[in-house]
Amino acid sequence: METTETLAPAKELSDYELERGKPMPSFIHGITQMRIGSTLSRLDDFVVGSEITLDLKPRVTPDILIFRKRKIDFQRDEKRISEMPLTVIEILSGTQGMENFDEKLPRYFEAGIQSVWLVQPFIKTIAVFLPNQEPQVFTKGELRDPATNISINLDEIFKS
Repeated sequence: METTETLAPAKELSDYELERGKPMPSFIHGITQMRIGSTLSRLDDFVVGSEITLDLKPRVTPDILIFRKRKIDFQRDEKRISEMPLTVIEILSGTQGMENFDEKLPRYFEAGIQSVWLVQPFIKTIAVFLPNQEPQVFTKGELRDPATNISINLDEIFKS
């Protein structure tokens, strides 16, 4: 007697997931991204972007990117950028695990990115990674990134 095994149908990926190589963000992810982005956008010495694909292989699209201050040319747009940011920020949501983060981290540093923030909204924590150093973990009060001297108030980011 021959048996056949029924496989569950593969989950169809959305255009967002296919393009960015990561799951769709959740409500908390989106709120956290906006709070961090709006806080950082007040800084005069930097340009802050969201969901910009970096020209790395394989491609990667961090949630938030911090660049040196530069003039923005609104007449010339790019789908992938080769100029690396100073800092990238990855926000975990309930649908994302850390399995991709450990693959991205060395690639970010090899590309010249100076710091990487890993935001975990569920536990109200941000870890700041620098090349060849142990991460600095912040749970409340002021986060200060030694690579850029950027400071943000975690109590404002994670307020209910």
